[in-house]
Amino acid sequence: MSAGVVIAGGGLSGQRCAEALRQGGYGGAITIVSNEAHPPYDRPPLSKALLAGEKEQTEISFRSADWYEEQGIELLLGDGAAGLDVERRKLLLESGAQVDYEHLVIATGSRARQLPGSEQYENIHSLRTLDDAIRLRDVLRPGKRLVVLGAGLIGQEVAATAIGHGAEVTLIEAEPLPLARALHPEMAQWLVDLQREEGVEVKLGARVAELIGDGDRLEALLLDDGSRVELDEMLVAIGVIPNSDWLPDGIGLLTARPDIHGAGDVAGGDHWELAAHQGKAVAHAILGQGPAPVPFTGWWSDVHGVRLQGLGQPAANDEIVFEGSPGERDFHAVVSRDGVPVAALAVGQPREIPRLRKLLTEHASTQPAKEAA
Repeated sequence: MSAGVVIAGGGLSGQRCAEALRQGGYGGAITIVSNEAHPPYDRPPLSKALLAGEKEQTEISFRSADWYEEQGIELLLGDGAAGLDVERRKLLLESGAQVDYEHLVIATGSRARQLPGSEQYENIHSLRTLDDAIRLRDVLRPGKRLVVLGAGLIGQEVAATAIGHGAEVTLIEAEPLPLARALHPEMAQWLVDLQREEGVEVKLGARVAELIGDGDRLEALLLDDGSRVELDEMLVAIGVIPNSDWLPDGIGLLTARPDIHGAGDVAGGDHWELAAHQGKAVAHAILGQGPAPVPFTGWWSDVHGVRLQGLGQPAANDEIVFEGSPGERDFHAVVSRDGVPVAALAVGQPREIPRLRKLLTEHASTQPAKEAA
């Protein structure tokens, strides 16, 4: 197979890298390698529009099949990266095939973290891929009892979407409040209240003590407070693990080489905007262009028909000031540390984000260092 740029991973970073290479005038071969059978697609709709049945697979694809053909980008699907011969510049695939490269982009993303002891149960779900979303969508029915374990963004979105399907939803979070890295405690409590207002049962500070099942189906959870939660299906949304275990050395050592680059989850780009930026930045490096400045990135979510957009990472003891109507789901909040704005959140106010981003960016150079947790 031809050399050129080989992108290991069919996610957002890899896609943006391929696009930026062609836009920048790169005329060599570009190959995207993915362990999924589907062409590269956008993941945020998996827990929202696709799970809700509002979009189908073709509507979340980044590009049409014709686009890849027109751009001369080869897709090797259903055959993921399995190893690397650094000296011979060969990417080894799960099938045993080898792909030569001049530049290798490691963008293999991450996989869902599993709950220990859950492997035998067929009604336990993850949500990381298109196939995961379709499988979960197929079992969501009115009256189905769904337990969502983990109240991060995926858990919050699936809980909201499942209520829309008519399911009975219990959202379980081990910490006292969800999303501690992204939300100020007052905002986290607002989100918990929103879920409860919409009919989601939310259990905080609750941990699984025992899985209770019969054969290949999980029937209930026993929590550490002694309570029992009956269920028909369960989604485990307790974080992700970077797909880097196929690499012979740590990604930091590998990407010190001029011919190997990292982007996305395996390189710390764990938000959509940052992953997209990293993919483009790798393309610029391959093209010999100067790096673009790292944007003040943020995140967004759609929960019960409300758009949430966050910037920065607040701490529990930061000051927060609200403007608008939290009760009407139409407000924004700015979080300050020692008088310096460090984070913001807009609820139902997308037009506020450019102003809030500018506010935080202008003060970023004066932001006090935040101690590691």
